[in-house]
Amino acid sequence: MGFLSPSSSICYFQVTGTLDQQAKFTDLPQKLAAEGFRSIERSPDELSVGWVEATDYDSSSFISPTQCWRDQNFCFTLRQDKRRVPAALLKREISQLCDKFLAENPGLKFVPKAEKEQIRDRARSQLLVRTLPAPSFYDVVWDTERQLLRFCSLGRNMIDTFQGLFHQTFPGLRLQLRHPMARAVGVTPEPLQERLKQADRALTDSILEQLEANRWLGFDFLQWLLYRTLNSDSRYQVTTPGPLLERQPFTAFLDDRLVLLGGGQEGRQKIVVAGPQDHYLEVRSALCQGKQIEEATLHLQQDEENSWKLTLKGDSFQFGGYRTPMIRTENDPEDDRQAELEAAFFTKLGAVEEGEQMFDSLLRDFLELRLSDQWRTTQTDIEQWLES
Repeated sequence: MGFLSPSSSICYFQVTGTLDQQAKFTDLPQKLAAEGFRSIERSPDELSVGWVEATDYDSSSFISPTQCWRDQNFCFTLRQDKRRVPAALLKREISQLCDKFLAENPGLKFVPKAEKEQIRDRARSQLLVRTLPAPSFYDVVWDTERQLLRFCSLGRNMIDTFQGLFHQTFPGLRLQLRHPMARAVGVTPEPLQERLKQADRALTDSILEQLEANRWLGFDFLQWLLYRTLNSDSRYQVTTPGPLLERQPFTAFLDDRLVLLGGGQEGRQKIVVAGPQDHYLEVRSALCQGKQIEEATLHLQQDEENSWKLTLKGDSFQFGGYRTPMIRTENDPEDDRQAELEAAFFTKLGAVEEGEQMFDSLLRDFLELRLSDQWRTTQTDIEQWLES
């Protein structure tokens, strides 16, 4: 999924390990080239995964620094080509090969099991050779000064593939998923850091334990945000570092789609509420029954022309379908294409960072309340509102 697309999902990682800031401009591209993508169009291979240039998905040379560096941002793409054999075609091919085998062996009424397994493998190989691989692309933007990496996919399998190839390419570095508690630590004011530490229910730094033990953070945040959406003017101010000015006003609210999760007699139940809602009566009823908001569509706005939209995953704080204000580019055949690409990238990156800054400010407002003595009063107000 392209970083420059109008809408793209982003999974956030923190890069740990020693990175030579002087040698990175030549060292990192060379390591990418060593694990570059290799085409399987003229081979029977089923799968190929590797790195390609973000500006040219057919190139994995990384010869020119201008192809992958945008100031301190190291940009590249994960390419995966995969062949898929349709089940109906495979079944027909096997049937034809079995008929041929029986015709050549008239003394047999059935194809032996061992022979049928070989026929299945042969049929699949023959179809793979005749099937073109389907490519998919996932952009990576790595801020090497902040050591913040954005990977444009939320698919579990693709994230696993990306992490495995990244660690293979850069053995001295490690990726850590930026889970909700890690994000909370980054935005919570210093006087409240001790209270946040006490609220951390995970016993170790294990990512899986952090995600599972601190699901309460996403649940409480989304429920508070829904309450604020329906009972306030939804106005906030920028309070975290970034491209926007401090105290710059913005609005934030939930709308369009919410996903709730809860336990029941038949196991875990999921409820999806989509479309405009007046009072969210169905959602409020589900919350009263003990269900929790797992994900929701979050809108951030500065004015009518500048708006952001994303699906917030409450358990991980990753951004799904992250849409920023439209990038307007002028297509002049006389313009330098490389300069146009760089301009589009920095415009998009600025918009992405502005949305992230507003989200962090929103999270900070919540945490200042959640970690204060006023939270019990707010919690009571929310409960009374749900039951009203």
